[in-house]
Amino acid sequence: MRISLSLKIVFCLLAVLPSAVTFAKPDLNKIYEVESLVFNNSFGEGFFSKRNQKSICGLVDERELSQDATVGRAQRFGRLGGCSITMIGRTCAISAGHCLGSLEEIHFNTDVTRNEEGEINIPAPESIYNVDSESIVHFFKGVGKDYAVLRLAPNQVTGSLAGDVQGFLPVSFEAPNEGDIIRITGYGAVPGDDVRTFSQQTHTGEITDFDFDTHILWHVADTTGGNSGSAVVDEATGKIIGVHTHAGCSIFGGANRSTLIAHNEPFQEAVTACLAWEEENL
Repeated sequence: MRISLSLKIVFCLLAVLPSAVTFAKPDLNKIYEVESLVFNNSFGEGFFSKRNQKSICGLVDERELSQDATVGRAQRFGRLGGCSITMIGRTCAISAGHCLGSLEEIHFNTDVTRNEEGEINIPAPESIYNVDSESIVHFFKGVGKDYAVLRLAPNQVTGSLAGDVQGFLPVSFEAPNEGDIIRITGYGAVPGDDVRTFSQQTHTGEITDFDFDTHILWHVADTTGGNSGSAVVDEATGKIIGVHTHAGCSIFGGANRSTLIAHNEPFQEAVTACLAWEEENL
């Protein structure tokens, strides 16, 4: 059921926030639909839409449209949207373990999801690659235990390898620092906006904490559903240090959660094995 709330109710919610927390000034004359609000999931399904669970940090979605060639949209054949992947080699890529069902077809070089006529924009066949399903190494046991490493088959039109055409990012096994700035780029939803939903978007935020025992990395970069599998990239080095998987942000604070690569031996072994396969076979 769709429920409309005056923003006055939001002000009541903001009254409980610490005085140091600031957000962009909202429009007093606008009525906001709860299902389309950009803050969300701490209240659980049934209050805010589940579509936006992975998760805006504050009232304002600060993601910007982007064109990172190394980042692709993962989806099932014939369906739009699902998860995100990032190339780490000529054929190797990383994503989230819970994205397994979407790891079929990867779209690169995407435009906004829909054109002005409302039609879905599909990239050229030269920018679409199939996942080698037998190559997928995935693990999903909850937060911090959620990753996938996979290879993409050569393009069916050109025969080219995705990493040779799109480029790829290096992976770091080194531990990050609290306060470091990271970037999340992926194909998250934008409730109420069919043009931007599942279009590539990017945002930066601080690492707020990490834990080597649980392999969880907390950050405050804006994300939504569809960003799962996005690489967590150290903004200073351009290296991948994790993969985004779970929500946690809301208007009250909190942080989104990712699977950390540092001190995560199974994840590191999967990355190393995939890149070693490239060295031996390509």
